[in-house]
Amino acid sequence: NQYKNRIYEEHLDYPTPPASLGKRWFVPNNYCPDLLQQLFAMCDTDEQKERFEQEMVLFIRNNMLDVLYAMKYIVDTLRANNIVWGVGRGSSVASYVLYLIGVHKIDSIKYNLPIEEFFKEI
Repeated sequence: NQYKNRIYEEHLDYPTPPASLGKRWFVPNNYCPDLLQQLFAMCDTDEQKERFEQEMVLFIRNNMLDVLYAMKYIVDTLRANNIVWGVGRGSSVASYVLYLIGVHKIDSIKYNLPIEEFFKEI
């Protein structure tokens, strides 16, 4: 209980999420509405654009677009608060889209990591 009180006292000034949060992923409804266009604009080569489109088909097919918005929100929140996170872990590094968002720092195209490592069939 003493530990819980200390944490509460030390984090009173921590920014709270906006009132208009998304219903499913705790992300503001109006957060980064043009995320997909922003990510596509970060692709310079035809290979990058093709990989982005390939992954987007898989994200949509697996009903995971909300995951991308949540990841972008999390990464932006970490950056805004100078919080360090890992360079990449597990199969997530096979996703070029997650690399563009900044979830990890491993360019899956450069290291020829197949997207199937991230989107494994269950």
